Amino acid sequence: MRIGTSISTKKLDEACVNEYKIPLIVMMENAVLSTIKHLDVDLYNKYVIVSGVGNNGGDGLGIARQLKARGKEVKVFIVGNIEKITPCSKINLDILQAMDISCSIIDVKAYDSNDLKELEIQIKNSHVVVDCIFGTGLEREIKGIFKDVINIINKNKNLVYSIDVPSGINATTGKILGICIKADKTISFEFYKRGFLKYEIKEFIGEIVVEHIGIPENILKKYDDNEYIISRDFVKNNIKDKNKFSFKSDFGKVTIFAGSRGFSGAAFIASEAAIKSGSGLVTLVCDEEIQDIVSIKLSEGMTANYKEEKRVKKLIETSNAIGFGCGMGDTDLTLERLQYVLNNSNCPVIIDADGLNVIKNNIDILKKYSNRIIITPHLGEMSRLIGRPISYIKENRIDVAQEFAKENNIIILLKGYETIITDGKTTYINPTGNSAMANGGMGDCLLGMITSFVGQGIEIFKATVCATYIHGYVGDILSKNKYTVNATDIISKIPSIMNEFNIEINL
Repeated sequence: MRIGTSISTKKLDEACVNEYKIPLIVMMENAVLSTIKHLDVDLYNKYVIVSGVGNNGGDGLGIARQLKARGKEVKVFIVGNIEKITPCSKINLDILQAMDISCSIIDVKAYDSNDLKELEIQIKNSHVVVDCIFGTGLEREIKGIFKDVINIINKNKNLVYSIDVPSGINATTGKILGICIKADKTISFEFYKRGFLKYEIKEFIGEIVVEHIGIPENILKKYDDNEYIISRDFVKNNIKDKNKFSFKSDFGKVTIFAGSRGFSGAAFIASEAAIKSGSGLVTLVCDEEIQDIVSIKLSEGMTANYKEEKRVKKLIETSNAIGFGCGMGDTDLTLERLQYVLNNSNCPVIIDADGLNVIKNNIDILKKYSNRIIITPHLGEMSRLIGRPISYIKENRIDVAQEFAKENNIIILLKGYETIITDGKTTYINPTGNSAMANGGMGDCLLGMITSFVGQGIEIFKATVCATYIHGYVGDILSKNKYTVNATDIISKIPSIMNEFNIEINL
């Protein structure tokens, strides 16, 4: 699923009309027909359409016509300067008038309290309000009659379905422009709007549906911003297939550097997650004082300690992927070990937790070993890496991740709700995962999964994307019956979920 901005949406519309000669009225009608199936016409009979005078308003007028044709009771209100109605919207208005479907005009230049009272009465009497006041191009603060109308809708609605974006949201930034419709469902076209990713606007957008409106794929690719929501098909098409001819050597040799005194759990979780994710061979390197503790638990994995210098060096040199950092401690020794791993390895290295903490004052390490490093910070770790407050990162998550990845030529996985994975050129947003997973060990589990997928030979960016999706997907399944989902819960379920994808690959 593509992510788009107001600018990319505008460019797409212009290209369709000017380069490919697709009339705007055709795209508008496609939008109308795509919307109807999401308006729950089998459940509700009374609809109020509130439209502006722009093309988003034209969608609303077309929706009114289609609802009326389906026998629904429809009331239409047009808000704005009716003299500025766009040509395509005027066509749909003319059709409504020819069908004797009355439209109440709340004109910014000539309206009174009776107009607003009638709107309030009709909204209270309706099952569904369809919001088509403003579209993706809105950038100014909402004032005057538009503010009054939105207030009336929010205070009196039963359900509100917004078309393309809830009126009042900047589609690119997610900023609330003074006031905003509180939608129960948003039916968006072609793109998942970038502004929807902002945490603060989740209460305004409701359920998100993205519909295609007949724009050819080659046009979409041409105006693609290289930002996407991860899909199940993407994961299915990129994970490693297991068939009857497979050997353990086909699924990679990985090494996990993790754990310290008091943090043996981090070492176990990261290693066990790599094992359960399908690695052919997994070895944990840890402090000698916790080696026996973890060895007892890791029935299918091997362990080594730092005193076994020759063995550790050989593991580093022969690994297909290395995971580093979980529970190691924010110490000079951890930094020294990270530098040793990077200096002696030829494979991708996934850095998490204390591995990130020790490079906060040594960022040049990332540039020195660029093009084979994946980092997996949460917001606090990202804050320490770039020296900016968490509040700033929350507000600018995608841009912060993209800029840091591009500057250092690395892959970054910025954790949180709707985790971001980017190499600075292409960006994926993860739709899976939930708050039941918000507890210790989840990051360790994810590190193990990413290390496993990379070690299996999946291209490192795609491996990071796939592991993130499956990690959250397992959590979503388990959270249906669990208040809290722990890392060990995730690990136990990975093989069966991976098998689901493997079966789909071989169908």
